[in-house]
Amino acid sequence: METFYLERHDIEITIFLTLFSSAFGIFYYLVLKALFKLPLKPAWPLFVVPPVVVILTALYDPGYVPFACLVNFPILLLLMIIAGIYKSIQKKESLLHLLLFFLGLPILMLTWPWGIGLLFAYGVLMAIIKPSDKSTFYELQRVLPTSKIRSMAMGLVEITGKTSMLEPVISRIKKEPCIGYLYKIDQISRDDDGKKSYSTISTETVCNDFLLNDGTGSTIVSGTDISFVDLPESPHSYESNSRRYQLFLLVENMSVLLIGKAVNKNQKVRIEKDKVKDIFVLSLTEKVYRYNLYRPLRKSLIRHLIMLLTLITLIFMMDLKIEDGTLFISISSVYESFNLSEIFNFNL
Repeated sequence: METFYLERHDIEITIFLTLFSSAFGIFYYLVLKALFKLPLKPAWPLFVVPPVVVILTALYDPGYVPFACLVNFPILLLLMIIAGIYKSIQKKESLLHLLLFFLGLPILMLTWPWGIGLLFAYGVLMAIIKPSDKSTFYELQRVLPTSKIRSMAMGLVEITGKTSMLEPVISRIKKEPCIGYLYKIDQISRDDDGKKSYSTISTETVCNDFLLNDGTGSTIVSGTDISFVDLPESPHSYESNSRRYQLFLLVENMSVLLIGKAVNKNQKVRIEKDKVKDIFVLSLTEKVYRYNLYRPLRKSLIRHLIMLLTLITLIFMMDLKIEDGTLFISISSVYESFNLSEIFNFNL
């Protein structure tokens, strides 16, 4: 606490930290809503309590105002740790994951800020090495031109059109005839408050060959190895005996976007899986349109949040001193934080 104690304080700093502390409400909301699945109605106390604590601290001793603001960081970290342990136990994951977590956390803290950078780099690397079908599909559809079926070239293509059934598939639920389906079974877990969480047990994708027509022509689409992304859920999905059974249907006359490989077999053009790029994915045209519409907003929000958090971190890593009404800023502590020789006790 003494580290953050200000011998000399100014009313402007108190006002700034009071306003700044209210921003922690956003992070509390995200952690409690996303990780703990709490309803948070009403949510306004999350935004009011931190600045009220700062104000009460200022009335008691203004020197402790920085501490009253910064204490939100370890509280958020503790909530995230508890959420990670809780979800691991809830999903009955192996003890090895928990052991790695408890071993990795001290290493991460001791190597700050390098450990955070390495963890972030690892996440980016894994996303590049093992991208999901959904992420690969949405990234490819942004750069691939949409081809007309009548004039499309052989190779990797993106086409849109309406579906037509050739031979029906009988769905797993209610035995509905359809072109294809994605059948998913989830294990349902409940916390002490009865809130549900889901963990996937199995998925099954079944699809027959079908026609896709875009007005310029039609082509046969292979049902083998196809993946479905963001298909509408059947109203007949249900829950029973701590399990959720979901059905996503591909039916007649759906407007879809498909990425696959155009090949010529027996003088007929058909679309199948591109085994080189490992892509053969279909989604609703409407879902793709919405993704492209909101993607710039999401990227802008994430970019600005990263910049804001970086700036805030650097500010609190600096040495601040007020003398005779003048604020002095030193970046020596920032340099020391990135000095590996200090962390590992050896000279570079």
